Parts: sequence; structure tokens; C-alpha cells
Amino acid sequence: MKAFLEKVITQDESTLRAFKYDDKQFVTPWHLHPEYELTYIVKSNGSRYVGNNVNDYHPGELVLLGPNLPHCWKDDSNDEDNVESLVFQWPKELIDPLFSFSDIKYVFQNVDRGILFENPDSINIKEKMLAIIEANHWERYAKFITLLGELHQLKVKEILAGESYSYDSSKDTNNRIDIVQNFVEKNFSRKIKLSEIAEELNMTEQSFSRFFSKNMQRPFFVYLNEYRINRVSRLLLETDMQVAEIGYTCGYESLPFFYQQFKKFKVYSPLEFRKMYRKI
Repeated sequence: MKAFLEKVITQDESTLRAFKYDDKQFVTPWHLHPEYELTYIVKSNGSRYVGNNVNDYHPGELVLLGPNLPHCWKDDSNDEDNVESLVFQWPKELIDPLFSFSDIKYVFQNVDRGILFENPDSINIKEKMLAIIEANHWERYAKFITLLGELHQLKVKEILAGESYSYDSSKDTNNRIDIVQNFVEKNFSRKIKLSEIAEELNMTEQSFSRFFSKNMQRPFFVYLNEYRINRVSRLLLETDMQVAEIGYTCGYESLPFFYQQFKKFKVYSPLEFRKMYRKI
């Protein structure tokens, strides 16, 4: 696939781009850039795509991405809600010399696959990122380096993209993955036929199946099932809907299959999951 190549423009001679994003929605499509990226979600819920990984995201999430790793956040907010995030982007040469420090080198293990950190608020990440955004020149750089050193205090919650995931930018496939993502978001609540999504891309079913499996390292219907289960888990935690109603709402026509698939991906039954993780 060929993700949108984003050109990162730095703000000053430190070559660090640090900004607060605040808008009606995240508008950047599936994209990549040669810079590292650290993103903290202040306000928004939705689906996060990193390489061949798709999962839901919530406020308080902190993700570190390596160079040329395709990614995007797609929010589920309505017209009345803004999304908000804090974002740092910087080139490889800015921190290469810092890898001689064991704490920083440790943090960047597996960064080429994307890293989701556990409980970033424990180190007051929002306040520290805002302070860096508001700083200038050498002060911004100094605060940024200090923050990188403090990240080693956080546990890694998840390594995102698969171990063997790689992006082949030589493929002339334009925005096909972005089209698939958008199609699934709009239609996951109903039965989806392979012929439909193949037609969206002007491909045969066989060609689309090969294309998707090669680039996302899983068949399309496995990906669709993962997406649906992530939407189910969000509804379990954020609404009072009955479990069966949630299953039907997310596109499952058979409740036994729904329960089976949920337990496969989340270990627990839907009701057990709700009781254990629901916010009080």
C-alpha cells in the first residue's frame, strides 16, 4: 500500500515540531513520515491504526511511533465535540546521539512497530508536553530531552504493529487502505460482502483478498472482526446497552458466534469484561 507521505515542517532551529491539535475531527488520513512521533490524546475516542494494528483509543493514551510507520487516528466524535491531542515530531538525527544513554535507548526498543504506554498520566505527561509546546529554542529542546528520559518510568502496555510488519512504498496502491478503513467504519454494523469492498477499489475479490492479506498480514474478515470487537468493547464500557443489543448493533447476526469471538479477542465474556473494566 502507499500511505500519504506527510512533510513535517519544524518550528525552529531545534528541528522539533511540537503542537496542540484542536479541531472538530482528526483529518489526517492514513499516512507516514520519516520523523519519529509522540502523540498524547487529550480528548477523543475512536479507532487507532498503526501498521497492521487496529484498536480503539481513549483520552489519556500516549503512543510513540518510529520513522515511516503508517498510522492515523479516526475519531467517533459528533459535531458538537472537538478532538484534542498533543503531538511531537522530530528527525532521527535529533536524538541519535542520545541513544548512548541507556534509559532513552530502552524506551525506543520496538519503536519501529509503535509503542503504547501504560498510565502516562503518572508522570504528568500532559503538563510536560504543554510546557514543551509553549517553550522556545534551546529551552524546548532541553525539556524535550528530559521528557524522553522520563518515559522509561512507564511500562509498555502494547507493541502495536506485528513483528514482521513492513511497509513497501514502491507499491502503486495510493489510498486503498484508507478507503478500506473508511468503508469499514461506515458499514461495520451490517453484513459486508467481499464483493462490495473490492468494487470500492475497482478490484476483483481475489485481487483484493491478496492485496489486503499481503499488506495487513491478515484476511479482510479477520480485520473486520477485530474492528467490530473493539467497537463492542467501547459500547460495553461507555453505554448501558444490553450485551445482545451491542452484538447486533456491531454487525453480528449470530449471538453464539459473537460471544465466541469476543472471548477469543478479549479473553473474558462481554459481561465479565464490562464488570472488570467499566469506569465507575
